[in-house]
Amino acid sequence: MKHSLKPLLVLLLLVVFVVTIQGCENDNLDKSIDVTKTDESSEKASSASSVLTFDESSSLSLDGLFAGFPSGNLIQEHLKLSMAFGKDAEENYQRSLYLLRKEKNIAESLAGVYQKIPTQYYLYRTMIIEALKELRSDESLKYLYEIASLSIPRDTEPENPEIDTRTDEIIIRLTAVEGIGILAIQKNEEAEKMLMRLIDHEDLSVRQIATRSYLQTPFGNVEEKMKELYERLPQQEHWYITTRSTDIRKVEHPEMPKEFDIKINETEDSPKIR
Repeated sequence: MKHSLKPLLVLLLLVVFVVTIQGCENDNLDKSIDVTKTDESSEKASSASSVLTFDESSSLSLDGLFAGFPSGNLIQEHLKLSMAFGKDAEENYQRSLYLLRKEKNIAESLAGVYQKIPTQYYLYRTMIIEALKELRSDESLKYLYEIASLSIPRDTEPENPEIDTRTDEIIIRLTAVEGIGILAIQKNEEAEKMLMRLIDHEDLSVRQIATRSYLQTPFGNVEEKMKELYERLPQQEHWYITTRSTDIRKVEHPEMPKEFDIKINETEDSPKIR
C-alpha cells in the first residue's frame, strides 16, 4: 500500500537526521554548548507518545478540539489524509493542501489548533506544523517563528529507552525552520531576518537548519554571508556553514549489529545534521 508520501517522507527524513546523527562524533564540537534547561511546564508524555505514534483512540479523543476552530473539520480531515494509505493517498493529500490554501485565515486556525493540542500528541503537533509549512504563505510566518524559536525541553521519559520526547520536540522546531526557509527563498525579507535570529538559537540542530536556509536565500552575496557566519558562530561549528547539500541516497548505510543493546539516553547533546 502507498502512503501519502509528501508529509510522511519529510517527517521520516527528519527522524533519520535527528535520531541517527545523534550517534555521530565530531572532535571539534564542544559537547557542553547545547545543554537545554528543563521546561517545568511540559506535560509528561505517555509511554506510547513518540513522534511516530498514531492510533485510532488518539484521533477520536481530539474530535471536539477541532470543532472549536474555524475550518476545524477541514484541518482534521487534512491531518487524516496526511497519514493515509492507498493508491490515491498522495493525490488526496495534495487536493487537501489546495483546499487549505484557499481557506481564509487558515494559518491562524492551524496555529490555534496547535496551541490547544496536549503536549504528548507529538505526531499531531508535527503534522500541523508541516501543514503550516506547506501553505507556503506569508500568513504562516509569524506562527512558524513562534514555534521555531521556543526552547527545547528535556526528555520527559528518560527511563523509557524506546522513545525520546526531546527528539520529537526538535523535529517540530526543524519543521518550522524549514517553513521559514521556504518563505525566505520565496523572497520574504522578514523570513530571512527570522532565520538570522534563529542562528542564535540555543539548540545546535536549529542553528544548523537556520544557517543553511539562510545561505540559500536570494538576498545578498553568498560569500559575504558565509564570512559573516564565520565571524558570528564559534569555530567548532564552522563545519556546517556550507551551501552544499547531501543526497541522502548516496549516504553510506551503517553496519547493523546482529543484536541491539538498547540503553537509556544519557546525553542531551544535539544531533549534528550533515
